[in-house]
Amino acid sequence: MPSQQAPDELLALREKIDSIDEEMLDLLARRFNVTARVGELKAESGLDSVDPVREQEKLERLRALAGEKSLNSEFILDLFQTLFDEVVKNHRNFLK
Repeated sequence: MPSQQAPDELLALREKIDSIDEEMLDLLARRFNVTARVGELKAESGLDSVDPVREQEKLERLRALAGEKSLNSEFILDLFQTLFDEVVKNHRNFLK
């Protein structure tokens, strides 16, 4: 099967996707740096790693924002629940 040459527009779009992916990783790194500080403060204050009220409020807000941006809200909720779970796991490391 002969190798196919991708159109220039496709290559340009792939470069944009790669750039966006890097931006997303930068944002995640920034978010985890901030949440690490939150974990430290919670540990210093003797607070629980999980704040179910805050988490529920966040998820409701994210669901609304996803709808406004025409994104699949279930996907967004799953994505952020995964992030929240990782944050809680990281917070628990401060309690050791």
